[in-house]
Amino acid sequence: MPASQSPSAPSLIQRLASIDVRSLAAFRIGLGLVLIWDLATSLSNAEAFYGESGVLPLSVLGPYRESPWMFSLHDFGGSWGLPVALIVLQLAAAFCLLIGYRTQLFAIVSWALLCSLQARNPIVLHGGDTALRLLLFWGMFLPLGACWSVDVAKRRVQHWVSGHSVFNLAGVGLLFQTALIYWSTAVLKSGNEWTRDGTAVYFALSVDQFVRQPGLILLQFPELCRGLTFYAWWLEILGPFLAFVPWKTAQIRILVVAAFWTLHAGFGICLRLGPFPFVMMVAWVPFLPSLFWDRLRLFPSDSVWTGKSGRWMTHFITQTFALFSLVYVTFWNLRTTDYERMVGLFPTWLNPFGYVLRLDQYWALFAPKPLTDDGWLVLEATLADGSKVDLLRNGRTVSYDKPPLISADYPDYKWQKLEINLYLAQFQSARLPFGNFWVRKWNESKGPDQQVTSWALNYMKEQTLLHHYAVQPQLIELWRSSAALGTEAKKL
Repeated sequence: MPASQSPSAPSLIQRLASIDVRSLAAFRIGLGLVLIWDLATSLSNAEAFYGESGVLPLSVLGPYRESPWMFSLHDFGGSWGLPVALIVLQLAAAFCLLIGYRTQLFAIVSWALLCSLQARNPIVLHGGDTALRLLLFWGMFLPLGACWSVDVAKRRVQHWVSGHSVFNLAGVGLLFQTALIYWSTAVLKSGNEWTRDGTAVYFALSVDQFVRQPGLILLQFPELCRGLTFYAWWLEILGPFLAFVPWKTAQIRILVVAAFWTLHAGFGICLRLGPFPFVMMVAWVPFLPSLFWDRLRLFPSDSVWTGKSGRWMTHFITQTFALFSLVYVTFWNLRTTDYERMVGLFPTWLNPFGYVLRLDQYWALFAPKPLTDDGWLVLEATLADGSKVDLLRNGRTVSYDKPPLISADYPDYKWQKLEINLYLAQFQSARLPFGNFWVRKWNESKGPDQQVTSWALNYMKEQTLLHHYAVQPQLIELWRSSAALGTEAKKL
């Protein structure tokens, strides 16, 4: 074909949506590492988050599970022993995924158990959990073990490769899913803080529940924050489009991936967002072209083996399912950005398919604008000897003074998300079991004169204004119990 002739549509789509097997291998390794990190955190909190005596017993869970179509194995069993066993099994599956041992099997197991775990306690989840679940879904239909894996070493790989690249509709879905995340969140960021004033980064860095020390330093440069606001917003809009430009695709993709990696590294340095920045950096790995790996002299020729019996990934049924799922998540995201207009084209009676396969998603990340108020919790407990302690701060004497760095007070990112949610009115029924959990843990380790006789969960609300104007925090009582494990409530 002459150089001036335009490529046919199929060859163009294949060129833009083919994924190098080395990129898939790096993607697999990244998923495995993030999964192990996330599961280790869940395992250390199994009693608190997934047990009947924890912060969300099954009797309270109902309103917080978005749909009855979400199934969870972790619901069964009255204690936290079953969740622990399932998390340990999931850790083993994640390790097998990491090293590429029976990769497709353990990708499916990892996805299924992750969906189950997330359905058991939705109030500790953040955007990174949703992204991780979706990346695993698309990865199930791709040969993640085609390179740098135990399966290759043992000649177990069962897939097809063409020129060390993979092209199928699941690959298209994986790439487009990543683009949808950014397009959706950019559209939802409709506030003037993003689109006109350029104050969004300033307000985001003023949220004490998230900001780290480097973020506080960056906050001292308002004009730089303004520039970063527009840079982040326009990158979310234009970056995914640039990744699909058919001219000099490889070179442009390397630049786009580097831009998003830098963006998310900055998020992770300045804000405490759990695994979210790392998950999104992993999401961009499949975009890395063959040119990237060739320049690094990481060649796949000695480590790729093509089997003959793994044709199910190219089977008509599999491809049809992948295409339907791709169309489905596209319309789901369109509906989240313009519900009134899109609900007619994508009615809610189609939701069960998304909830069963956990394709549900909503990307309101600092949208429509960052929070302009936040604060911190104080769990004030009165002991039998009359003293008052804060159960959230290792029994220190109660103080309502602002902590030096609120984000550093949380044990980990799941507790951070839980405590942030407890202030919101829709989570008020979770406040009692939250307080009872901490009271129970305290009483188990203390003598008779140190037992809790009453407790109150209070929130110190602080407003954020421009130019660092100080506002006196407001004390809001969220829940009060007159007995150690009582039920008396005071709601917002």
